[in-house]
Amino acid sequence: MLNRALQFLTIRTLIVFTVVCSLTAAAACGTTAPEEAVTPSQDTAPATAPPAAQSGPAPTAEPAPAQVAAQMEDSGKYGGILTGQNAGSVAHWSSWQCGSGGTCMTPTSPMYNGLVQYNGETPEPLDIRGDLASEWDVSEDGTIYTFHIRDNANWWDGTPVSSDDVVYSLDQMVRTDAPRPRSGQFRPYYDRSEAIDPKTVAVYLKFPSAAFLQYQATEFVKIHPKHHVETGVDMKKEENILGSGPFKLREYKKDISIEYEKNQDYFKEGYPYLDGLKYFVIVDTSTITAAYLSGQVMMTTFANSNLNVRDGEQLQERIGERATVHYPGPLGWAGFMMNTTREPFDDIRVRQAVHLAIHRQPFAEIFGNGRYPLGGPFPPDQWFSLSSEELLELPGYRQTEDGEKHPDDIAEAKRLLAEAGYPDGFETSTLAANFLGFPEMAQLAADQLRRHVNIITEVQPAEPTAGYARYEAGDWESGVHANGFLILDPDAIIGGSYLATGTRNYSDWEPTRITELFDAQVKETDQTKRRELVQEMSRYLREQDSHVAITHWTLTVWVVDNRIQNFNLPSTFSAHNMKEHLWCDPAC
Repeated sequence: MLNRALQFLTIRTLIVFTVVCSLTAAAACGTTAPEEAVTPSQDTAPATAPPAAQSGPAPTAEPAPAQVAAQMEDSGKYGGILTGQNAGSVAHWSSWQCGSGGTCMTPTSPMYNGLVQYNGETPEPLDIRGDLASEWDVSEDGTIYTFHIRDNANWWDGTPVSSDDVVYSLDQMVRTDAPRPRSGQFRPYYDRSEAIDPKTVAVYLKFPSAAFLQYQATEFVKIHPKHHVETGVDMKKEENILGSGPFKLREYKKDISIEYEKNQDYFKEGYPYLDGLKYFVIVDTSTITAAYLSGQVMMTTFANSNLNVRDGEQLQERIGERATVHYPGPLGWAGFMMNTTREPFDDIRVRQAVHLAIHRQPFAEIFGNGRYPLGGPFPPDQWFSLSSEELLELPGYRQTEDGEKHPDDIAEAKRLLAEAGYPDGFETSTLAANFLGFPEMAQLAADQLRRHVNIITEVQPAEPTAGYARYEAGDWESGVHANGFLILDPDAIIGGSYLATGTRNYSDWEPTRITELFDAQVKETDQTKRRELVQEMSRYLREQDSHVAITHWTLTVWVVDNRIQNFNLPSTFSAHNMKEHLWCDPAC
């Protein structure tokens, strides 16, 4: 039965992720919120620990009616240039090959469209509406999605957007022989696509999954022009951009700014409101704060400003009522990554020792002002994970009553290192891109490893783009980094973190048992059994092996000037970044 196959849960956290556009909920793609959906908190007060997730309603087995694109409300004001702060320069311009929210996803988002999108015009974060698709239907068994492409959707060169573009793009995004760190994460469900006619596409799934549509709504999953890409142009280069979106690139100044102008021939009537966008590349924390206080920038371009929670709280105090600082999350993890192809981290005992030696609680306190969830393999307090209280009892996560690292964990870490041939520790290096406080986190990890097990690591700060390049080239031994997930579901967390194709799994670590458990849980239709499989994977990652010692799960910091209207917090960091729906009052 389809309602057993599509079990998704309402997750009660600051941002709620759940079944979006379930196969019977036409309201989830229209103007009415699902009956039991929870809206996100936009409160700037300190957050308490997230409560345990509760089960939400399961979809029924009835076929879905046609899902339609939401219509624009005639309430906005036109004109003005919205200025934004982007925490990183542009790495490249290909959304398909993009692994980063700030250095490629956000810069490309205003220029391209997907089939569907998270609706930025409602406070309901679960709402999906059409983007290139005017409407879509779902077969009774949930395995066939039929999308109807808007008749007036065109590429900037005047060529109509066609079903062939959609089929080509989806097939390209699920390739395994090319980098697809985020765009390809719907691969487990995808079987094939078929162009029914020039404006109709049928997408066939291997098995029913509501997560498929959630992935399609994220802004890594963009449709590109087949007639252009097939010429062999390098879509990572600025000169080869050819989109369909609301804004066109006007000028890019490396490490300085990204400027866009309104697409006067945009196929969505009335959109966009703004005349243009101008994003300033600002990475340094003090400079970011000064830019908001001076009014140079009006908002964070996406959910990550490169400020930590403590920085955000201090900024809110200083900026007052001019802007609101939001703290969405958990949206991903931060942790100490190990290159499993390089000595000494190619030894599983060394990786186990690092897991035990890292003291996680200080990371949450120092960088999250006590608000970051503890760094288990999965975010705690969700339906598929352990509670924070349960984690605190386990090796690697426990501490003494006075807040020190548990001595039994240190002793076991030393034993493992000695067994691996490093009784006196070793020397290594830790790459830390200047992003989200990674260099500072790396210094804290280095201090802990030195004190606890005599691992001496040289922290190597790097400009974000250069840091990503080193990771992708394999030019690193260990690193402090983070990874956001596209939807709060085990599929996304495992696929983005623990499979060889994962976004931050730069050494392609993927033991056979991880593969087996992922394949089993992604197809499991019984919620209880699925949780058991995810918990078995969690035990493996805690007790056996992992390529990353997660220190904490992150809340990001998103600053929004109060002149900006129609802003709503999204359900994922890769949503609401096209900016077609935003307008200013008073004027930008």
